[in-house]
Amino acid sequence: MPALPAEKFRRLNLMAGTARSLDQELLTPEDIEVWERDFALICDDLTKLVDPELGVDLRAEKAFYDAAMQVAKGYFDKVPFGGLKSATGQFGFRLITPQDLKTNAAGGTPALYSWVQTAAITASGRSYDTGRIGSSAAAAYVRNAANKQAVMAFHRLISYKPSPRIIHVEFNINDYPYVPYSVEPYSKISKEDKLFKIIPMPGRVILHPGGKMYITLWFDNETGASAPPASQSIDIEIALFGLIFGQYDYLASSELV
Repeated sequence: MPALPAEKFRRLNLMAGTARSLDQELLTPEDIEVWERDFALICDDLTKLVDPELGVDLRAEKAFYDAAMQVAKGYFDKVPFGGLKSATGQFGFRLITPQDLKTNAAGGTPALYSWVQTAAITASGRSYDTGRIGSSAAAAYVRNAANKQAVMAFHRLISYKPSPRIIHVEFNINDYPYVPYSVEPYSKISKEDKLFKIIPMPGRVILHPGGKMYITLWFDNETGASAPPASQSIDIEIALFGLIFGQYDYLASSELV
């Protein structure tokens, strides 16, 4: 699998903020064999055990995650890839969990312990909550510590609650604020027998070790022509849908506090 040139990276429609370049490393035939097997396993399990649309959607993003895999190899000292069952001296991957967002790059303290949160809006006439997916209204980081580096890649948001009431999302990636993106139809219109919502994004995200991000959410306050009240609380459970690549010590259980 050859390294992706700059032109192909541009076609991936990345939101990288102020990060202008990402390290890459060619995969070995052994890396590719494990990657192809384990990526297919996650897609198959999502399709069969969770929801066919999720599995199909992840599989359709294979080229993007191929690129993220090469970025991870570039940052992880070119060590071998161990897939979903990585061992000491290897790196691997899994689905993103809330604990993968850290309060700072060097430390291991999670910014979130659960995707379940309450958006508390306390300003009259305001309908947004800054950095609701982040770290205390500020940026959350991807781990960048010795032997515990990570690379995060995601292409969708998932609301595990059927009515998240989101109308816009705004991504701030590596200190660059992207314009708010309207997601109201995806947030409000339900599909038959589906109790979750897939929330699209205006681009894909790869965060290198030490990279940071937060997402500001705008909500439907359901007040019509009246200004939103000064105190609102909206319960949400919105997750990043994608993969985390990490060195073995990162993926070990000590990081999943």
